[in-house]
Amino acid sequence: MRFGLDTNVLIYAHLPVSAESGRVRTYLRRALADSRRRFSLTPPVLHEFVHVATDPRRFEPPVTMPEALEIAGGYLDRSNVECLAVDEGSMRLAFDLLDVHGLGRRRIADTLLAATLLSHGVKTIVTCNPADFTLFGDLAVVDPRAVA
Repeated sequence: MRFGLDTNVLIYAHLPVSAESGRVRTYLRRALADSRRRFSLTPPVLHEFVHVATDPRRFEPPVTMPEALEIAGGYLDRSNVECLAVDEGSMRLAFDLLDVHGLGRRRIADTLLAATLLSHGVKTIVTCNPADFTLFGDLAVVDPRAVA
């Protein structure tokens, strides 16, 4: 089974965001250790992780750039993690989803992530913000805070 990962899962798993961070970290470690599961990331998810994790306005202290790059690169080195291209099909589907659902500019990134996953055949996303994805009916949502 293939699962897409949202940026917030990586943030929760690698930074002390809240009391639920430990639960998300446990979920992700167990899930990644299960060889039957495959995980899909996109370049924007990894880029956003590096951007957010190194932001001193969000974290005190923030993750250093070398540490953030090591964490993000570590996902690319895993045999059960793939990095999906954001291609023309993903973009067209994202535009369609934005239009069909009447979504605005604040929903562009999540819609592009959903469209990229769906256009590559990934039908489930792991996210700590399930409400952001439930309107995309073809995409099942797993909240790691509720599973771990």
